[in-house]
Formats: sequence, structure tokens, C-alpha cells
Amino acid sequence: MLSASHDRAYQDFLTLLTKFMAVVVGAKRELDREQLEREFRDLSNWFKRQIITLNDRNLEPEIASRWQSVQREIQREFKLLSTDILFLASARQNSTQQKRLKNIEERLSKLIGYCQIMLLKDNN
Repeated sequence: MLSASHDRAYQDFLTLLTKFMAVVVGAKRELDREQLEREFRDLSNWFKRQIITLNDRNLEPEIASRWQSVQREIQREFKLLSTDILFLASARQNSTQQKRLKNIEERLSKLIGYCQIMLLKDNN
């Protein structure tokens, strides 16, 4: 079972990812780069403070190794999301922007799925 602090962090992260997803979906209609970058910067800062700092100290041994695997995937996927945000910032053509936004949306979907996995483990 995940600790209460882990559970809270993943629940909050899931909420923030869902909100950012709405910004990305809205950007598909009308791209506001400044808002998107500002929202991502806030999400990234929160991620660094709340998710990166989590450790397996208070987790049961049978859960710790599974937690570490999913946590690594979350961190890897978030780095790739950061790269996609940078690529979007350099995109000039609308078709390229739409492709980048689609990639960002896919990354967010994966991150949301990982959070749901973490929260489901807590209920088992």
C-alpha cells in the first residue's frame, strides 16, 4: 500500500495533468504559446517538488520495486514531455504545431495512466 503522502502526490499530479490536458486540447483550436508554456512551467516546478522527491522509504518491500519501476517511467515520460514542449516552441507551421500538440497529448495520456496505476495499487 502506498503511503498517504504518495497517494496525495499522485492524486494531485493526476489533477494537474488533467488540467494541463485541457489547455493542450484548447491549444489545438487556438495556440496561445505563452499560456501553454506558463502552465507547463508551473506543472514542471510542481513535479520537481512533489513527484521527484518521493522515495520508497515508507513503502512495503513488495510494493517498493513495482513503485520504483512506475516512478522511473513517470520521470522518463515527463522528460520526453518537456522535450515535446520545447519542440512545440520552435514549430512555425500550423501543421507542425498540430503534430507537436498531438505528441504532447499522447504523453499526457501516458502520464495520466501511470498516475492511475499508482492510485490503483493503493486500493489493492
